[in-house]
Amino acid sequence: MAIAVPRIDVAREFLDELLRVSASGDGGVIRIAYGQGEQEAHDALRAIGGKHGFPVEQDFAGNTYVRLKGRDSAARCVVIGSHLDSVPHGGNYDGALGVAIGLAAIAGIAASGRPLDRDVLVMGVRAEESCYFPAPYIGSRMALGDLPAHTFNSLRRSDTGRSLADHMQELGFDPAAVLRGERYLSADTVACYLEAHIEQGPVLENEGIPLGIVQAIAGGPRWREGRIYGTYAHAGGAPKGYRQDAVAALGEFIHEVNRLWDRFHEQGIYTLFTFGIIGTDPDMHTYSRVPGEARFCLDTRCIDTDVRVRIGQEIDKIAQAISARHGVTFEWGPDSGPNISPMDPGMQAGLQAAAERLGVPCKAMASGAGHDASAFADLGIPSAMLFIRNQHGSHNKDETVQMEDVQLGASVLAEFLCATFGQDARG
Repeated sequence: MAIAVPRIDVAREFLDELLRVSASGDGGVIRIAYGQGEQEAHDALRAIGGKHGFPVEQDFAGNTYVRLKGRDSAARCVVIGSHLDSVPHGGNYDGALGVAIGLAAIAGIAASGRPLDRDVLVMGVRAEESCYFPAPYIGSRMALGDLPAHTFNSLRRSDTGRSLADHMQELGFDPAAVLRGERYLSADTVACYLEAHIEQGPVLENEGIPLGIVQAIAGGPRWREGRIYGTYAHAGGAPKGYRQDAVAALGEFIHEVNRLWDRFHEQGIYTLFTFGIIGTDPDMHTYSRVPGEARFCLDTRCIDTDVRVRIGQEIDKIAQAISARHGVTFEWGPDSGPNISPMDPGMQAGLQAAAERLGVPCKAMASGAGHDASAFADLGIPSAMLFIRNQHGSHNKDETVQMEDVQLGASVLAEFLCATFGQDARG
């Protein structure tokens, strides 16, 4: 079996260059989708890939690919990808670390002198963060021909108000190809997709484990436009038994949903429940009026399809009981929640076996946040994710990783590639 030692110096070089070109001045970075910071990140990827002798290419949507040539370039390739945009004043590692690890892995494999049986593409993805354009996984979905024309035409960037097509054209890309449904990648050309990413929570750090192998990317019902309607009344004139208080009903609803979460947790079932926005109608609320309307956004997440159904059923029961007690009406609006994206069991097992051969501790875990891997998995392309321990969460300027953990992640990735696609691979 090929022994490939990852080139962590290449990963460090790439990450240092990203920080240099996109630093926000407060210790964080700003890489706005289809804006200057993201473009400079892609330019850095092209430059470093070329410097280390790899062919570099770009698709019609502006995604960038660094190619490790294998023995048979006609065979379906392996894609190692992650995004290069960031949230405003975010950290340098969310997304970009996965590209850095991919570069380190292919540089190590190239240095080993023992080629894989097919090409590997390290993909820098555009526009994964939905804070700029209100849709998920834009860059990867465009590459896969899976961003509907009506969605594409509706997307406008939050800071400029200009269309995605305008921003693409400004950078020299081809929005017409998106509208035609062209594909740069597909299940016919991609054997599998791998994504390394910082863990965006504290689990690995708290448990003292460097790496996580993702079982599934969570989905679940999500209501962005929830409303509870009661009756407006004078605060001094409506006794308790005569009120239909929408805020009182919302308070009870929040409490009961959190009790539901407790029950799932006690049963060992992975779920997440978040009320991200709550409030009342600002044109109607005042300190002396019983509120007749309350508003909420509820985000739920899980990794089991049966649990997803159960969440909807349980929340409906809670709402019906509260409606009866308070004399209020719930209106939910559209369910905008994504489906669950299971990661490929065979690839999970392959990553686990690679980690065991190298003596690297790993934890099987869920991804509560969404990732580009969903776009690939949802189209039937076998996909897997590797989490890297991170000390300060993500989407903030204090994101931190230890280079020792980066080395472990790249080593497991390279070992997986060599064992699965190397000249000594079985099967």
